[in-house]
Amino acid sequence: MSYSRTRIFSWSLYDFANTMFSMNVVSLNFPLMIKSVYGGEDINLSIARSSAMVLVALTMPLAGVVADKFRRRMPLAIALTLSCCLATMSLGRGGSMTVQLAIFAVAVFSYQGALVFYNAVLPQVAGLRKMGRVSGYGVALGYTGTIFGLIVVGSLCGAGCYSDTFTLTALLFLLFALPFFFTVRDETPGPFKKVISTVIDSIRNIADVFRDARSRTGVLRLLAGRFFVVEALETVIFFMAVFLKEAAGFSDKEIIIGNLNEITVFLVVVTVFTAVGSFIWGFICEKIGPRNALLGTVILWIITLGGIILLKDKNLFYLFGSLAGIALGGVWTVERPLLINLVGDNEKLAEYFGLFALSGRMAAVIGPIIWGLTVLVFGALGAIKYRFAVGSVLIMMVAGFFVLRKVPDAR
Repeated sequence: MSYSRTRIFSWSLYDFANTMFSMNVVSLNFPLMIKSVYGGEDINLSIARSSAMVLVALTMPLAGVVADKFRRRMPLAIALTLSCCLATMSLGRGGSMTVQLAIFAVAVFSYQGALVFYNAVLPQVAGLRKMGRVSGYGVALGYTGTIFGLIVVGSLCGAGCYSDTFTLTALLFLLFALPFFFTVRDETPGPFKKVISTVIDSIRNIADVFRDARSRTGVLRLLAGRFFVVEALETVIFFMAVFLKEAAGFSDKEIIIGNLNEITVFLVVVTVFTAVGSFIWGFICEKIGPRNALLGTVILWIITLGGIILLKDKNLFYLFGSLAGIALGGVWTVERPLLINLVGDNEKLAEYFGLFALSGRMAAVIGPIIWGLTVLVFGALGAIKYRFAVGSVLIMMVAGFFVLRKVPDAR
C-alpha cells in the first residue's frame, strides 16, 4: 500500500485545526465569558466540562472498538467534528448560563470524540513504520495551530467579542479540517452486522486488558501515576486564563501587541515554549530513558507550581509560565515511549493506548471539579483562593511523582 504525502499532510493539518478550538474556546474565551458576562463560578465551568468528559469516557472506548470492527471511522470523525463546529458557533449568542454551559459540553464531547477516530486512522494514513514520525508532524502542526489561532482570532475579533471569536474559531477549525475529510477514506468498510454482540465482546475485551496489565510490571503503576499528573495538567490548561485574570493581574482588555490582549500574548509565549520543550525532551528521553525523563518533567512541574503559588511579581509569570510550557511538552512527549517499553508487545499496543486514553479522560473529570470546589470553599478570601486552587493542583502532581518513581525503567 502506498501512503501519499497528501493524506499525511491533511491528517496532520487536522491537528492544526482542532487545537484552535482547544485553546481559543476551552482554555481561553469560554471560561472568561462565563465569568465576566454571566457571573459564573469556577465550579459551573468544572461541572460542564467534567460532564462532557464523563460521557466521552463512557461511550468512546466502545464506539472506537465498534468502529474498528466495521472499519467505519471517517464518518464518525466527520460527524463529530461538524457537531463541535456547530456547537461552537452557537456559543455566546444569548440564552441563560445553563444553556451556554450545555452547548459547551456538547462541543467538548464532540471534539474529544472526533479525536478518537482521528487517531484511529493514523495507521492507514502513514503505515506502521512511519506512525511515530507522522504523529510528530501532527503534534508540531498542533502547536503551530494554537499560535495561529490565538494571533489571528485575537487580532480580528478583539477582546470581549466572544460570539465573533467562537464563530471565527469554528470556521477556521472546519476550514482546515476539510482536507482531512476529503482525502482520507476508510479502507473496505465492513457491513453493519452483529452490532450488539460486538459491543458485548468489546466490554469483555476491556476487562481482559486490565487483567493482562497486572502481569506486566509497572503498567498499572504508570496508569495510576499518569492519572494524577494528567489530572493536574488538564486542570491547569482549563483554568489558565481564569487564574491569569483573577489572581495574577493579567487583563483580557488591555491591548499590548497589535490587537492582542495581555492574556493572549502570555498564552502565545507559553505555547512557543511548549513546542520547544517537546523537541528538547525528545532528545532527553533518548539519553536517559522515558521513565527518568517523565520524572524530570513532573519535578519541573512541581517547582513551577510551587513558584506560582508564591509569586507576586506579574513579570515573573512569564518565566514560570515558560517553564510550565516546557514541562507540558515534555509530559506529552515521553509518556508514550514509556508505555510502549513497559508493554513490550506491539500486538497489544492499541488496547493499552485505549486504557491510556481512558485514564486521561477520567483525570480530566476529577481535576477541574477539585479546583472548582477549592475556589468555592475559600471564596471569602478573594483572589487568594486561587493560590489554594493551585495548591490542590500541586498536591495532585506530587502524588503523581511518588507513584511514578517506582515505575521500572523498561528500556
